[in-house]
Amino acid sequence: MSTEKTPIVFTLSPGADPQGEVQRLADDMGFGSSKFKFLALGQGMEGKAKELIEGGSIRGHWVMLNNCHLLVNWLKKMEAIIENL
Repeated sequence: MSTEKTPIVFTLSPGADPQGEVQRLADDMGFGSSKFKFLALGQGMEGKAKELIEGGSIRGHWVMLNNCHLLVNWLKKMEAIIENL
């Protein structure tokens, strides 16, 4: 079971994109776009990702980060952010 402080990690095949399915699940559960935050990672997105993770934990939002492989060097920092929640 996941909580606002327990991440779920999707390990995907190349070309797979579960964002639409997760969005539909959020809608079905009454979250809609107001409590489901999605961010495609890339250069310069570390601060926004940190903000979404911390804010999601406080407000109970779902946060989906896509393209984590583009910020491999930042993943250790992301792990620390999550551990400090």
